[in-house]
Amino acid sequence: MQIEKHNNLVKLFDIYGKLLSNRQFEVIDKVLNYDIGVSELAELEGESRQSVHDAINKAKKQLYSFEEKCKILEKLETINNELNIIKSKLKNDDTKELSHQIDAIIDKLN
Repeated sequence: MQIEKHNNLVKLFDIYGKLLSNRQFEVIDKVLNYDIGVSELAELEGESRQSVHDAINKAKKQLYSFEEKCKILEKLETINNELNIIKSKLKNDDTKELSHQIDAIIDKLN
């Protein structure tokens, strides 16, 4: 899985993970957060590779569907980008206190 795509799925999982079914949550959590592959997960769960693969794909599809409808990640990334632009402009004007405050906001968003 490409790093950018993986990171995007991790973010979506952080936002929407609790909306998944218990099975989908457990499977995608192990894949994303513990880097467990399909074969290893199938062995651990005592299931077929196909069943695990299907559960992973359904979970991914559900996460993307939630984002398509709610756009929470998109909004957070927009805010983060805008704050970074403001921060950059403030640094040029030598207003360190405001820059620190914006850093705190950005840290909360990440």
